[in-house]
Amino acid sequence: MPRLTQKGQVTIPLVVRRMLHLKGGDEIFFEIQDGKVSLRKKAGTESLDKYVGFLAHLQGRSSDEIVNELRGRADDCGD
Repeated sequence: MPRLTQKGQVTIPLVVRRMLHLKGGDEIFFEIQDGKVSLRKKAGTESLDKYVGFLAHLQGRSSDEIVNELRGRADDCGD
């Protein structure tokens, strides 16, 4: 049975860490509702951080312009 330390820390049991796919450094939060506490893994935004600004070079262009450029011109089909 986990115990609370004097610093307010507790070890999350291995079975719970595995169920929530928790690993060292993960952020978790506690939700309290009707006197019950739920432990949840913070939804991962860190995996999206590397993409912030990835499409900045397209700023100011319409989606139609971007799609047309990706598709190429009709006479570029090689027919």
